Amino acid sequence: MSMSVGMFTNTNSLFVKPVCESLAFTRASFTLYRTIVLLTGALTLTFYGRLAKKIGVKKILAAGALMVSLVSIGYSFSTKLWQFYILAFVHGLFLNGINFMTVGVLISSWFNGKKGLATGLAYSGSGMGGVIMIPVISRMIEHLGWQWAYRFMGVLGIALMLPVIVFFIKNNPETMGLSPLAQDKSEQKLNITLDSLSFREALRSSRLWLLVTGLFFINSFSTSLNTHSAPYLSDLGYSAVYVSSVMSFYMFFLSLGKIILGSVYDRFGAMTGNVFISVFSLGFPVFAYFAHIPAMLWLYALFVGTASCGVSVPVSTLVLRYFGKKDFHLIFSFCMMISNIAPSISTPLMGAVYDYTGSYRPAYIGYFIGSVIIASCLVGVEIVARNYSKLTGSTSASR
Repeated sequence: MSMSVGMFTNTNSLFVKPVCESLAFTRASFTLYRTIVLLTGALTLTFYGRLAKKIGVKKILAAGALMVSLVSIGYSFSTKLWQFYILAFVHGLFLNGINFMTVGVLISSWFNGKKGLATGLAYSGSGMGGVIMIPVISRMIEHLGWQWAYRFMGVLGIALMLPVIVFFIKNNPETMGLSPLAQDKSEQKLNITLDSLSFREALRSSRLWLLVTGLFFINSFSTSLNTHSAPYLSDLGYSAVYVSSVMSFYMFFLSLGKIILGSVYDRFGAMTGNVFISVFSLGFPVFAYFAHIPAMLWLYALFVGTASCGVSVPVSTLVLRYFGKKDFHLIFSFCMMISNIAPSISTPLMGAVYDYTGSYRPAYIGYFIGSVIIASCLVGVEIVARNYSKLTGSTSASR
């Protein structure tokens, strides 16, 4: 996760200004390549859900690691927008091979108990990778150029990810004569799993649509701000070194927040975890709007980093709680697919807002409205789930 998301995704914003200035692209047109990556990835998510169930995640991880690394090297030789777009399509096809969904399926195979903490620890690699790689890539771009930075990431991805996947990843505990870690009594009491639903039954459930709507809006800011935060802070007059430090702070809380959030879900239950995400989601647009004040800038990094954890850590936990294990792979991949469509819209839209207005601030006003929707959906889905759990077995599962 440190390489797949921490390096290949969390450094995206560092390339926006240098690539656009070097090749005379607008920010909206260049960041459209991220839309292609994310939209292609979103549309193939359910395929990966089925594939993981058939062949296990190890082969998927290996193919994804190799191809995404090669695409990064390909970006370094691109001089035209169409070249970035074609590579972005290939990137999107293999994105989910090393993304949250595949790793989430792996964790669900190994953990019934402490799932939140296990997920938070695993996903924290994405933030820690960002903490390490953002200053490294920033300085490489500054001193050697963005082309060599892309090449460096591609070579490093192959050198580090493939050995980890080949020698350490096991599809499930049964292959080692083990069984998944069991829940303790406190976890069972806090997060009672509702009746298992089939994928078709889940599609008729209000719980599913409240959950995916909340995830959709979380992902709309988590990925687009990963791309646009660095240029936004640079436009406010902060130096490249200062921006790099703030982005590393952002990545640190993207990492630490995942561990904290996972523990919150395990120790205090789904409602507390959902409220936790909601509070940080409501806070970051306010601090962003006043980020020209240095203190607000650091609070923005803390809040947006922590809020962004909501698109990854709780998904498997909440899907299991609200829909059970019956069609977990399909429902989980469907939730990730819908939420991953969001940044394919929000990332170029945020670039277009800048191109049209000369400022990113109007976008943050829109994100505050989106955060109100996030809070309403995450709190609402847990209320619906609790009400349903109190009803008799004769009540329709599609409530």
